[in-house]
Order: sequence, then C-alpha cells, then structure tokens
Amino acid sequence: MRSLVGATLKSLLAVAVLSAPAVAQSQTLMYDHVHMAVPDPEAAAQWYHDNIGGEWIDGRTDRLLFGRTRIMFLRGEGRRPSQGGVVDHLGFSFPDLASKLSQVQAAGAEVTPLRDIEGLFKLAFVTDPWGVRLELVEDMQHLGFHHIHLRSTDPEATFAWYEQMMGGVRIRLKGMLDSILYPGNVYLLIQRGESFPTSESVIDHIGWRSPVSDTNQARLVGLGAELTSQPRDMTLPNGQIRFFYIAGPEGARVEFVQRQEDMK
Repeated sequence: MRSLVGATLKSLLAVAVLSAPAVAQSQTLMYDHVHMAVPDPEAAAQWYHDNIGGEWIDGRTDRLLFGRTRIMFLRGEGRRPSQGGVVDHLGFSFPDLASKLSQVQAAGAEVTPLRDIEGLFKLAFVTDPWGVRLELVEDMQHLGFHHIHLRSTDPEATFAWYEQMMGGVRIRLKGMLDSILYPGNVYLLIQRGESFPTSESVIDHIGWRSPVSDTNQARLVGLGAELTSQPRDMTLPNGQIRFFYIAGPEGARVEFVQRQEDMK
C-alpha cells in the first residue's frame, strides 16, 4: 500500500515540475520528524510504541520511526497541550479505527466519538497523556503517520510559505481538504484560527530533511527565512546528523536536518 502512495507522489511531483507556478518550483524536501517536549521522554515513547505503533530508531528508546518519519521525544516541563497551537495536532491512520480507539482509551487517552465523514474517512480525536492532540483516521490508502495539522490566521499565505521553503505538491486530500503532500507520504493541512507558538507547546517543532550547507541557508535567507540557529553536529549511536532551525509562520519552529547517509 505504501509503494502505491509513493508511486502516486512521484507522479504528482513530475506533474508539478512541469505545470506549477514559480513559487511551487522550490526543491521538494522529504518530511523527516516531529519533536515533542515531555517530562519523561522514554515513558512517552513507550506509550506511543505500544499504542500508536512505530519502530525504535537511531539506537534510542526515546524516538520511533513511522514509515520514513521519526517521532522524537525530548525532555520538557510545563508545556501547553497542543490543541490551539500553531501545530494543533498530528494524524495517524489505522485499518480498524474503532478497535484502536478502544485501545488508546484503555491506555489513558481522552477520546472523542468516532465520526464517519462521507467522501473522506472515519476519524476521531484523541489527547494522549501528555496533552498531544492526535487525529486518528481510517484511511486504507495511507496507513501509518498521516498528516500534520497547523493553525494560521491566513492559511493561504502559510501554505505559500511552506511551498516556497520546502516545496511539495499542493493537492486536495480525498478531493476535499487543501493540503501539501511531501515525500515520506505526509500531508500538511492548515485550518484558519488563532494559535500559540511551538515554544509553548508539547509539540516543540517539525522538521524536514535537507542538506545543511551554506548554499541551502543562503537559499532560505533569500526567500525571506529567519535563521534562529547556526548549523550544529550531533553524534547518534548509528551516525552523525547536522541540523539548524528557522522561524516558521505563526511561531512554528522548523528544523532542517541532514543525516549520515546524506553526507557521503
């Protein structure tokens, strides 16, 4: 099923290169990770592993891999629940949503009633024990990590910013929801609304995979990005990474990361 989605994305990218306007012709980056700030990273990671899924990654017990996307947990105290934040919630898709909702509720999550949206999919909202809002859906064409949902006072301007900085394919999910699709098979959705920055939220930042180079930084600055950190190296059990941050719309913290296999 994932290979079908991947093939579809490659076809969409090819069409986009030929037909999209200049703003959408930026290099398309693969979506890489979400970083959460919680008091006990290993406990949170274990809860997600047991109830949401994912595989242990990077030789660590505080991060999980869903397809090609990492969910990583760092230590943080006093963070606000994500609902209402610039990164309002994360989406995961399962083949049997009703069963999954029973499981996460038994594991301590708050669960809203399941709804079946005609033409879209079955869905329900869940709040995990640390305040992260999750949208669990039953989308048989796209199982696993499914989407990131942002809030913005100007969704169209925010869509344009992400297209300009990270590329992607502008698409209507199921023909109903405006979104950007990124390699890694992750949708970016945006709803209209006031928000608060990720620095206050349990969802600390979102990240794309990209070469960390002077050329890339110059490209981003030329597009109007504000760099909020200089590149740093970090050594993990399975290799080295290089990363830096920029300021996204509405207070979103956005990371660019280059992994060991991309440094050769």
